[in-house]
Amino acid sequence: MKTLVVLGAADGALSTYRIAAEMGYRTIAVDRSAAAPGVAVADEYVPLSTRDADGIQRALAPRGDLAGVIAPCSDIALPTLLQLTRVLGLPVHLSETAVRASVDKTVLRSMLDGLGVSSYRWIASHDPREIAERARGLRFPVVVKPADAQGGRGVTRCESPEQILAAAQAAKERAYGGGILVEEEIRGTHCGCECVIEGGRVVFMAMTRRTLSPPPLTLTTAHAMPAGLPPEVERACRRLVNRVCGLLGYRRGPLNLDLVVTPGGEPYLIELGVRTGGNGIDDLTRICHGVDPVRAAVRAAVGEPIELRPHIPRPVMWKVLAAEQAGRLVSVSGAERARALPGVAELVILARPGQQVRPYREVSDKLGWVVLRGDSVAALDAAAAAVSRTLRFTVASHVLH
Repeated sequence: MKTLVVLGAADGALSTYRIAAEMGYRTIAVDRSAAAPGVAVADEYVPLSTRDADGIQRALAPRGDLAGVIAPCSDIALPTLLQLTRVLGLPVHLSETAVRASVDKTVLRSMLDGLGVSSYRWIASHDPREIAERARGLRFPVVVKPADAQGGRGVTRCESPEQILAAAQAAKERAYGGGILVEEEIRGTHCGCECVIEGGRVVFMAMTRRTLSPPPLTLTTAHAMPAGLPPEVERACRRLVNRVCGLLGYRRGPLNLDLVVTPGGEPYLIELGVRTGGNGIDDLTRICHGVDPVRAAVRAAVGEPIELRPHIPRPVMWKVLAAEQAGRLVSVSGAERARALPGVAELVILARPGQQVRPYREVSDKLGWVVLRGDSVAALDAAAAAVSRTLRFTVASHVLH
């Protein structure tokens, strides 16, 4: 039996382990944390950071059963993925340019500016005080973020120049390389976008309408699919992605993007990663369109043909489950009743009693998530309300819905 190396074992990677097993592959989880959820479902475990390419290479080099390497939901593991595929003689579907644009947001911004697509002013530096001074020349509000982190870590929306210094310092603390990026905010509909690329072009695209946490945070709290955008806007997004794939030299595999579509229908590309997305987008895509982006990503990773058989879209929604205050999680009740509710396609509880929890400030704070399906947006909202009434997280002495 062939083996798939999975770089990362956080909750976002769980579907990759499950799908790989269904496809007949053994899995090796690579993660520095033995407590990561994917470790428990993998066939083997390598206790190394996904950024330790040389260490992982030494651990895997003697093996003759490897079919491919994949890095689900993780930009920081992409340089390791590229090195391992090249050195170990496994299917390579990444370019240096695609990796750099995924890992470093300033690289992507420079590329897009050069491509001449819809863009906006931005600045970057390693010095928070320099950032605070230069940002005064931008149009507010702005978004301050680490140049190379992910998962909403260190990202702050600022309404005025006086807020920049503290936000820049927070971003620098979360940046792997210390870089800080400030971008003018684009107003419009926030969208997630999950694509499958073949031959350097989009062969499948699924877009979501994202709900964000209140300012100053910018975390995704819900995805609705389909996004309900006019057909001409979706075509414009597809054209944009095709141009970007040409720029990146990206020929085959998954592609995840964040976009903002202005009220006039103009798409702005905010971030991208040459990997599958997190926040349940893979589940939504499978239920809504009948296409499993994780399965497509595994096929690309092992060099197999990608098969796509989409059906007519069916409304679905993903919602985060989160605490409203910090404290110790005492109990979780109503989970099985919630799973049995009409419209609930999947309910995942990550948190366990005794665990310290806090409000949703970055993706690792979520207590779990729920995937809903229905015939209409109203049906999805009704299902979400029913879950909220049924599922209870007790934190300290307070009951949270």
